[in-house]
Amino acid sequence: MGDKNNKRKRLDPTSTENFGSKKNKRDVSEKKNEKKRIEKKLVEKNDEKKNGEKKNALPRRPNADQENQNGCRSHILSNRPGLFLHSCDLVLEINNSAKQSSSKQKNKKNTYLYTKYFSDDDDDYAVIDIIYPGGQREKFALASSTKFEYDPIDELFRFVETFIFYFIDNGVKKDDEVDEHSDPKSHTDIQKRFTYSKGGLRNQNSVYRTLRSSIRTKRKDRFIEAIKSFNCQMDYLVQNNDLDPFLKDRKPEGCLLEFILEQIYARCCSETDLPNITKAKSFSDATYGELRFALVEEMIQEAGINGNSIFVDLGCGIGNVVIHVNARVGCDSYGVESNEARHEIADRQINEYKGRMALWGLDQTGTVEVMKADFLNCDYVVRLLRKADVVLTNNYAFASSTNEALTRLFLEMKEGAKIISLKDFRTGANRNGPESILKVTKYSYPPDRNYVSWTNADGCYFVSTVRHN
Repeated sequence: MGDKNNKRKRLDPTSTENFGSKKNKRDVSEKKNEKKRIEKKLVEKNDEKKNGEKKNALPRRPNADQENQNGCRSHILSNRPGLFLHSCDLVLEINNSAKQSSSKQKNKKNTYLYTKYFSDDDDDYAVIDIIYPGGQREKFALASSTKFEYDPIDELFRFVETFIFYFIDNGVKKDDEVDEHSDPKSHTDIQKRFTYSKGGLRNQNSVYRTLRSSIRTKRKDRFIEAIKSFNCQMDYLVQNNDLDPFLKDRKPEGCLLEFILEQIYARCCSETDLPNITKAKSFSDATYGELRFALVEEMIQEAGINGNSIFVDLGCGIGNVVIHVNARVGCDSYGVESNEARHEIADRQINEYKGRMALWGLDQTGTVEVMKADFLNCDYVVRLLRKADVVLTNNYAFASSTNEALTRLFLEMKEGAKIISLKDFRTGANRNGPESILKVTKYSYPPDRNYVSWTNADGCYFVSTVRHN
């Protein structure tokens, strides 16, 4: 990176060079490139001062003007889809933010920064590359923190675990499908080295078991060995197009989709963002709450959302459901949000989502968009509702006047369109009112933290079908 604070030890698991060697041609080359980038940045800063240009309004993204060959970017480049934020840059960003916060408190040393995970590292933590199914690499910091929720080591392990479960355990090629003429280094060997089963590990030297053991015992040598083996096997699969049946014309689902959404959320909605997006008067129209993965999956099923649908989320917050629906079925997915802070994060998430899909080698289809507007006073929203097939609104805390205004908006919707809500729009006070066009079905969900963010209790949601006749 262009800033001296960004310098980290680099470990390339696919390299044949000895790990930990201090001087080699790569180091010399990196130092030269580092010097050139620093000089270039200084020149750009001087030009900005001369032209009287203002610095960007997002100082929380430390590397806003930089982008590396692997697609790393700061979210300030949100108008350039297809780029993603590396795990190591997220750690660096959190550390920089924590340092700035602690510097304002005199005589208070911040002990919560990310530090090295493996004790045999030097003073600073190392950075390691891992190959994704799309063939690109992401950089992970081998670091941990006692305070911050994001855990790069845990995410790296869960990436390997998710890949094994979704791609290897479910196919590529089963052992009984490999005949005597098959390449002995391909499917059977890859499956044995990757895979674990419910009854136990198939191979004691598998990538999964070695990696899990090395993290538990903090054995860096074993950890590097596992990542190196994983990258070699992944590179083989990518080069031979063995993952194409799982990537082409297919949408992520289950554990893979949930993990991708968690990666996006972690990089776009940090702990410092939460006070801004949740700040609102209790039980007002602006009250913030999130629908969890399991509930959204159920809503997609019950409302019959498919690739040909047009989905609209009124009051979409930071865009979680908008992205989830587009990723799951590939339909056009729109969100409307009036809160500035939430809309900003939704925009980041959409661009991170597009970059993540490319990283995983998955095709992102359909429109995914979040606009900043008051959905009760926007002509574009009215035009959008006229062609919408499914509309979602989390009206759990809406005032009765807001719910009444929404029912008048629903009069614009076409016959057979569906509305998903957390409260029933039928009040019973006026049987001939706008809500009379709705045929409502009630669905319940069990007490579980994985359904909504504001309670662990059981609850319900409603799917209303528009019937003008």
